[in-house]
Amino acid sequence: MLGRVTNGTMSRELLTDITSITSRIAKIQGSISSGKQIETPSDDPLGTQRSLSLRSVIEGSQQHQRNIDEATGWLQTTDDALSDASAIINRARELTVQGASDSLGPEQRSAIALELDQLAEALKESANATYQGTYVFSGVATTTRPYGAGLAGDGFQGDTSGTPVARTIGPGVSVPVNTNAGAVFGSGSGDGKLIATLRNIATHLRSGTTVDQNALRTTDLADLSTNLDTLSQARATVGAVQSRLDTAKSRLGDVELTTTKLLSETEDTDLAKAILDLTTQQNVYQAALRSGASIIQPSLLDFLR
Repeated sequence: MLGRVTNGTMSRELLTDITSITSRIAKIQGSISSGKQIETPSDDPLGTQRSLSLRSVIEGSQQHQRNIDEATGWLQTTDDALSDASAIINRARELTVQGASDSLGPEQRSAIALELDQLAEALKESANATYQGTYVFSGVATTTRPYGAGLAGDGFQGDTSGTPVARTIGPGVSVPVNTNAGAVFGSGSGDGKLIATLRNIATHLRSGTTVDQNALRTTDLADLSTNLDTLSQARATVGAVQSRLDTAKSRLGDVELTTTKLLSETEDTDLAKAILDLTTQQNVYQAALRSGASIIQPSLLDFLR
């Protein structure tokens, strides 16, 4: 047996429907005004989980790009210092050839030796290059100046363990950014590296003996060539790492762009669809009001009150 449908029942159902429609309209309006279709996790639990995952990918990509920028600055500082060192070697070669000439006297050779001493000091200044307050040639001892002033400062004072200074440029991927200063500039105690070679040339110029004069023409020039080759190899390594960083940054930029697009598709409101839905719900709301007004008519009891 069907139950009796009263005006009160119809009124309650009508109010329930209108309330539901009003809630949907408010939600759509909120989505349009905020530009987000997910305002709370309950709106779309699966979409919320996907959104969090995508945001994690974007944040990781941005952090790796910042690491690459920092590494690029470090390597550029290193390359500038090595470039200065290359110019110093070329000047030292010119002075060595000039000092080997038999036409020069002791005073002239002494003047050339003085300039070579200054070149050695300039070389150590290049080796003491810093980036953002850290010494790029000191290994992991980034707060320690690699070389001091004068002959007493020719010994390398940075880290000698060989531990690389690395930067993370991707998930589980890191690259070393430091250059072994001992292998390029020298670690002191006559190791045949660049600083020691400059000191030897200056000593040979001041000596004036036949043996030292011959050394200027032979072994000293050969040592400068060897040091230049070592320096060139170091610069080539720096350039290769820089190229790798550029490639990695480009890839990370593509990942960030693609992931940001996916995040937008997950979170952002499709305005065209939202406006269409809003118009539809508003029409349903108006229809519900008209329907309610025509169905719920005053009863006989309304007139007897």
